[in-house]
This record gives sequence, C-alpha cells and structure tokens, in this order.
Amino acid sequence: MHLSQLVASKKLSLFAELKAGMEPTEGSFDSAMLQECRKKGSPQVGKVWFEPHSIHFEFIYPDSLTSAGVLTVTLATPERIVFLPVPEWVIETIWQGDVDGSYHFESDAMALVATYTQSLKPEGNAPWFGPRQAKRRE
Repeated sequence: MHLSQLVASKKLSLFAELKAGMEPTEGSFDSAMLQECRKKGSPQVGKVWFEPHSIHFEFIYPDSLTSAGVLTVTLATPERIVFLPVPEWVIETIWQGDVDGSYHFESDAMALVATYTQSLKPEGNAPWFGPRQAKRRE
C-alpha cells in the first residue's frame, strides 16, 4: 500500500471512530485531551503531518464560545517515511500539470545525483521534517 493510500484509509477510520464518540482503536493520543475535545462537540478532520517513523492526524473540535480543541492521533508506520524533494537541478516548468527538467553535462549530472542520494539517508533527510520556511522566487 502506498503512503497516500494508508493515510486516506487511516484518516477515514479514525474520523469515523471519533465522530461515533469512540476512542481511536489504534495509535497513541492524549486521553485527557480527547475528553476535553468531546465537550466542544463533533470533530472535523485537520491536517496530517509526518515524521520518519510516524504519521500524525489532527482532529479539530471547534467551539464558538472558547478556543477549538485539537486532538492528535499518532500512528507508527510499517517502514521509514522519506521526503523526496524536487532536486535543485530540476527547473520547475509547469504547463498543464507537466513538470519539465533541465540539461547538464554528464559529470555535473553525476555530482547532482550523488548529492540527491545523500539526501535520502536518515541524517540528510531529517531537515525535511517539521516546519519549513517558504521558498522565495527571485
């Protein structure tokens, strides 16, 4: 199963359980936070975020009188998640959904591929998890 399929499946099942007033049957979560959130009403699906060995699902419990409650359910993954960034040598030319590349001498291309390969190792991939600043275009 692909990561996107796993996320969609788990998000739907967790949401259904929470909406039915049940506790999530898998993953870890803060029980006290769930009790607080239940006082606020029905859940809504929030964002999903990743770490190398876990998926975090956020469920928002809105409350018009106070602040919303956010319950995070964390699931362990069957294998390590890696972020595959668009390599720096790729020129992002998007036309009707197509992403185009760029041309390089073979020696330059080999060096770029070696750098990219390093970014897949745990220490090279770690900076891609957590908050990131937006890219600037000049």
